Amino acid sequence: MLNYKKYSDYDLLTLFNTNDERVLIEIYDRYWDKMLAVAFNRLGNLEEAEECVQDVLCKLWKLRSTFSLQNEKLSSYLARAVRNQTFNIIYQNKQKRQKLAGYNLQENVIDSISPERKLIIQELQQQIDNAIKNLPPQCQLVFVMNKNEGLTTKEIADKLNLSENTVKSHLKKAKKDLGNNTEFLTIIVFFSIYFR
Repeated sequence: MLNYKKYSDYDLLTLFNTNDERVLIEIYDRYWDKMLAVAFNRLGNLEEAEECVQDVLCKLWKLRSTFSLQNEKLSSYLARAVRNQTFNIIYQNKQKRQKLAGYNLQENVIDSISPERKLIIQELQQQIDNAIKNLPPQCQLVFVMNKNEGLTTKEIADKLNLSENTVKSHLKKAKKDLGNNTEFLTIIVFFSIYFR
């Protein structure tokens, strides 16, 4: 029986596409604590952090037949993958909270609107959401935190453990990308004319 503990990360990855689950178990044993620390540091919730790390390891296992690292260490790759997954989780959590918070308000407002306008609003909201979803994940998260939650660049920087300059550049990119999206601009103009 092979003792994977003696293998280097590089050697483990060369065995990864052999479908030997013990390779994944060894990666789990080596990096679980570090990955969990990265996730917990960003999410502040142990259960969510554990789920985040499990998701990253599951994705890694699914990619095993094609997975390779060029000039990056496995530890760096895993830390980056966990960080990206935390951005997704934070964004999903924000969306859930917004939907719950806005549900009662939306219900009252929509009840007083004609069925045609309800349909138009739903379609326009979907198009706005799609335009925002086309932004890169971290840029999208920063934009949503700023526009939907009204957080300042400093508050966003503190929450996401980023520099204020990074947050500002994400906001600038989001505004530029959305500004270049003619469909998005048309929606905003439409809203301003018909739904004052």
